[in-house]
Amino acid sequence: MELRDLECIVVLADELHFGRAAARLGIAQPPLTKRIQKLEAELGLELFDRSSHRVELTMAGAELVAQARRVVSSAERTRAVARGLRTGVQGVVRIAAVGSAFYEAVPRVLEQARAVVPNVQLQVDELETTELIEALRFGDIQLGLLRPPATHGLATQTVWLERFVVAVGSSSPFAARADISVEDLVGADIVFFERSEGPGYWDRVAALFHAHGVEFQPTVPAPHVTTMVGLVALGVGVSIVPESARRLTPPGVTYLRLRENATLPLAIAARADRLTRPAQMVLDAMPTQPLRPLWPF
Repeated sequence: MELRDLECIVVLADELHFGRAAARLGIAQPPLTKRIQKLEAELGLELFDRSSHRVELTMAGAELVAQARRVVSSAERTRAVARGLRTGVQGVVRIAAVGSAFYEAVPRVLEQARAVVPNVQLQVDELETTELIEALRFGDIQLGLLRPPATHGLATQTVWLERFVVAVGSSSPFAARADISVEDLVGADIVFFERSEGPGYWDRVAALFHAHGVEFQPTVPAPHVTTMVGLVALGVGVSIVPESARRLTPPGVTYLRLRENATLPLAIAARADRLTRPAQMVLDAMPTQPLRPLWPF
């Protein structure tokens, strides 16, 4: 078993599609299929359940992928630390992130950067998407963590990927369920922020609803995810939040798995013409494959 084998099964577990996984890995689909088959034969385990319509992780595959993520992440950090030791870069890098990324993504993603460039001070702030993009454009920050897509010619790289979950009140009829579908939410009061406050996130949810023939019409306004969850706890509606928001669990809130396998990415964004050397080092230290929550739903 090689590190590349682990990288392949991690990416395939993320995509659950051989074509998309091969594209992310920069290889053709047949070599990826052969590598997975060879690894399964070596281990004596079926890691993926394949059919003509879909690819799913087996129970054994889910357990092995969880271990593989840790190994791949550790290898990336080791490479990054070596790059930092070679350069000895110092300085200050100003970074901003959208609020919904602070539950787990920001600490996990920036942990690797701190290891790579220990002499660089990271100044981290929270901004709404529009403010963050403007700050990047005018050089007030060097790097931004936002929900793609970005605009205004910014270069982006996905560094985090998580599923959506549905937050419901513990007294809601939905609370006894293990999971829920988009169709179940027809007629429910949906607590959500205005599109202008997070267009990437908002558009992902709207597209998910539209794909299943449901119009996305939030009825209870809330400025950010923390408030959304708080209002759900009060029993005023339901909300669609990133799975990392489960770390925010006030009394009166239950989280349900969304049957539709929809994901919400987080990307690092930058203006290539405004990058200082320390900022470039931090950018180079970002994960080459998107990180996932430590405790996936």
